[in-house]
This record gives sequence, C-alpha cells and structure tokens, in this order.
Amino acid sequence: MADSSPTTENKKLDDFYQSILSKEPTVRLECFSALENYLSDVNTSLECEDLTGFITGLFKWIEGSNFRIAYNGLRAVELFVDRLNSYEFECLLDNVVSITVDRLGDAKDQVREAASNLLIKLMTTFTPRRIWDLIQPLSFDHKQFRIKEESQLLLIRSLNEFGASTLQFSKLVPLICKLVSDSNGTVRQQAIDTLVEIYRHVGEKVRNDIAKRDIPEAKLKQLYEKFDDVIASGRMIAKVTDSTDDGKIHII
Repeated sequence: MADSSPTTENKKLDDFYQSILSKEPTVRLECFSALENYLSDVNTSLECEDLTGFITGLFKWIEGSNFRIAYNGLRAVELFVDRLNSYEFECLLDNVVSITVDRLGDAKDQVREAASNLLIKLMTTFTPRRIWDLIQPLSFDHKQFRIKEESQLLLIRSLNEFGASTLQFSKLVPLICKLVSDSNGTVRQQAIDTLVEIYRHVGEKVRNDIAKRDIPEAKLKQLYEKFDDVIASGRMIAKVTDSTDDGKIHII
C-alpha cells in the first residue's frame, strides 16, 4: 500500500494541506520534516488552493500546547515569510505577530528563539518599525515576565541587526524606563541593560530623555554610571555629537 503521507519528493504544497490541518499531534510531527525540506527548496512551488488557510493552519500549531509542534510551526511560518513577498503576507501580519509574541514567553529556550527568529524575519520583510508598532502594545505591559524580558532582548537584537535609525524610540524608551521598576528582578535588570544598549546606539539623547521619566534616583544614578562606562571603554556606536545633530533618531 502506497504511503499517503507527504514525505516523498516532488510533492505539491497542497499535498501537505490535510496534515497541516490535522489535530493529531503525530500527524503534525511526522509531516514537518518533509514540509521543511519543501519550503527550504526555492525551486518548489508555493501555489496552493488555499494558501491563507494553509498558513493559518500553521498558526494553530504555534498556539498549541505541544512545544515541538509550536517550534515546528514557527519554523515553517518563517520559511513562508522568507519566500513570500510582503503583499502576499500582509493579511496575516497582525495575527502572526500576536501569536509569536505570546511564544516569547514559552518555557522552552528553543521555542523562544524560534519566535525571536520569526519576528526578525518579519522585520526584514516589512520594516523593523512596522513590526515593533505591533509588538510594543503586546509585550512590555504583559503579565508574563518572560515576554517582557524576551521583548527587550529582541529589541537589542533589532538594534544590532538593523540599526537605531530604523526604530522609533519615542515610543519604546518610556516603556523600558517603566520596566526599570518592574516587580520581577530579571525584568528590572534587563531594562537597565536594554537602556545601556540603546544609549550605545543613540547617544546622549537617551540620557536626556530618561531624566524626564519616573525612574528612582538610585536607578537613574546607576544608569548614568553605566553610560559613562560605555564612553570610557570606547564601546559607543553613536558619536557624541549624535545627541544634537542626528535628525534621523527621535527620542523626545
């Protein structure tokens, strides 16, 4: 009897459809390797009778309780984003960002990493500012401490990969300043580290801006000392003059 699962070569995307929509964990897990190989091959066709339904089916994987399936879903959607243009993915954007931000709070390191990778891929396909406009209201005020921590790590990664001029810090810095006084110690420390990293990229505008925020005096002093250490150690990316003459980066 011929194997009916989509595991052989030269398959069409439609041949995976029923496995993607299956609610059986074993079916989802068994079809992923072949799907990953298919999507990784740039010569395969992405023509599908219901491409939106196909990708939405993968969203269900991401939202599920099985971390392996969630990881596979994140990886598969990342491969789709890599091959589709922004117009083709536009109608799915809000939904995919929302469910992926939720996975930043996953207990498994590999799932959090896959979620971060997908969000970075979306920033590449669209723009960092566009994606952060969607991430920001979902993340920094979240009840789950890991989402607040991982969102800050993602912001640092965005800075390093895309540069400061691609982000709108007038929205982001006030939220991170608020996390300096978060109830969770890990989040508080990460907020300090994130502000230092932003300072490295942006310059003195950050120092001027956080002085206006409701940061405890001891924490503010700690931040200033860390900023000074960055300058003294030669780790600044922004020039000192960027604090006054760089029109691309808006903090205030």
